[in-house]
Amino acid sequence: MSPIQLRVARWEDIPAIQLVRNAVRENRLSVAGSIKEADVASYLEARGRGWVCEAGDRIVGFTFADAIDASIWALFLLPEWEGQGLGRRLLETACNWLFAQGVKEIRLSTARHTRAHGFYLKLGWRETGARGNGEAKLRLRRPRAPAAPPAS
Repeated sequence: MSPIQLRVARWEDIPAIQLVRNAVRENRLSVAGSIKEADVASYLEARGRGWVCEAGDRIVGFTFADAIDASIWALFLLPEWEGQGLGRRLLETACNWLFAQGVKEIRLSTARHTRAHGFYLKLGWRETGARGNGEAKLRLRRPRAPAAPPAS
């Protein structure tokens, strides 16, 4: 198996990101190709930052953080790469980056009763309601800094 590398997404990654997005088993796009290259590019330049997970020279997963609305816009892995901790690594990277930008609470939404929904809940996200389309709204608050030891 190839070594796994996590790195910041680049323009030239967009075609591979689109391949991963269209290969998922859950949260499939209702209209193939409805997420345009320009949508992905906006997160590379204006809205936030993205990261990819590579195995050798192949992108097997990605995530995007939106600094404008303090959210996770996307987190997807190729089905054969699920269950290996890569989703957690990608999510932690995106959340840590958002918290470093000064965000106090991160939002996302996902379909209820899916593996993704369970994944987020297991990692400490809290459900806060539902969107008009029935997806669960989830939030994660910035961890509190440990208290300073008392002065002696």
